[in-house]
Amino acid sequence: MNNYQFYKQEGNQYIFKNQPVFVSVLCIIFLIVAALLFNSVRTFSYVIIAVVVLIMINFFTKKFVIDMDRKTITGKHSIFVPVKTYPIENFRNFHVLATKYMGFITTNVMLSMYFEVDGKEKQLTIGQALTQKGIQKMVNETEDIMNLNNPENGYQRPL
Repeated sequence: MNNYQFYKQEGNQYIFKNQPVFVSVLCIIFLIVAALLFNSVRTFSYVIIAVVVLIMINFFTKKFVIDMDRKTITGKHSIFVPVKTYPIENFRNFHVLATKYMGFITTNVMLSMYFEVDGKEKQLTIGQALTQKGIQKMVNETEDIMNLNNPENGYQRPL
């Protein structure tokens, strides 16, 4: 049995573990700002508190599941996005998007999967990290789970 850093295995289902550290730090910073501004700008403090509540709700509703029995990938990235399920056979590639501040300071790295469904490109976001090294580990674990590294499965990996 494999021990994965980013996935929890339940039978042949692999459930992405949400990363609570970034969300927790962000919520704490927002709450501190709201507390400091509460007496002078009360309405803005309420808006910040509402944003914190939305961030926390999104954290608990986010899910990403690879089901190797049904050969499907199911994802829900936010409370405002419906659950989407795609067959693994429709998988095309991973996409890594790095956001940089002033052109050289990496502030966020996001990993997505692209599927081709009925001739249209569809996207599921897997996760985010502060470094590309963390995203590379996510890609490696996801490839291992989906058996993309096995040459006998017939999947031709784009270079």
